[in-house]
Amino acid sequence: MISIVIPVFNEEKNISELLDKIQNNLSSNDQIIVVDDCSTDNTVDIVKTFPCELIKHENNIGKGQALINGISKAKGDIIFFIDGDGQDDPSEISKLVEKLNEGYDFVIGSRFIPDKNQEKKKRYDQNALSPVNFVGNKTLTFLINELFDLNIYDTQSGFKCFRSDKLRSLKLESKKYEIETEIVIKSKKQNLRIAEVPVYRYERKHGTSSLFDIPFGRFKFMIRVIKVILYGFVKWR
Repeated sequence: MISIVIPVFNEEKNISELLDKIQNNLSSNDQIIVVDDCSTDNTVDIVKTFPCELIKHENNIGKGQALINGISKAKGDIIFFIDGDGQDDPSEISKLVEKLNEGYDFVIGSRFIPDKNQEKKKRYDQNALSPVNFVGNKTLTFLINELFDLNIYDTQSGFKCFRSDKLRSLKLESKKYEIETEIVIKSKKQNLRIAEVPVYRYERKHGTSSLFDIPFGRFKFMIRVIKVILYGFVKWR
């Protein structure tokens, strides 16, 4: 059984199409959990029209807490994360699950990993990843790989799956976007078997990332992630 956790915030124009696609790529026995981080639009009303479980935050806390709360309700032996903006393709869920079934504990859907023939293909739309985001992603990934002796191409991907017992063993704490970094570092510290598979990322059809709505949002995100990296290097064992 798969439990898929979808964190959302003000995604009324994207969530319906995403949930339709997810339903078409899961079995009727699988579990869909939507965690709404205090949306101020019609996201919640739309989610209620679908056969999924809804968790509502009374305050806007952050993506990290949304994922943590989703994990607490997950019943599957596989837990999958996918963002609510519709930029990842649910038809690729099976690729990650197949890799997990090869014996891995944690599988990342990667935009940057080379294909099997080591060909480096661009697997994201031009407007799906801004130059600033690309540089930030590569910088953080370099730091994580160097400090923790890893070889991951896309540490900031939100499209990933886990064996549920292994994910719960990480005891995640981060409240906001830096949870992606915490997951990677703690997985390494606990010797989880990590794999990446190539996936595509598409341009948002509607809206913008909530980080754009925060003054200096990208800069604040970088600072929070760097703090997690340094804390993890010193404290997490």
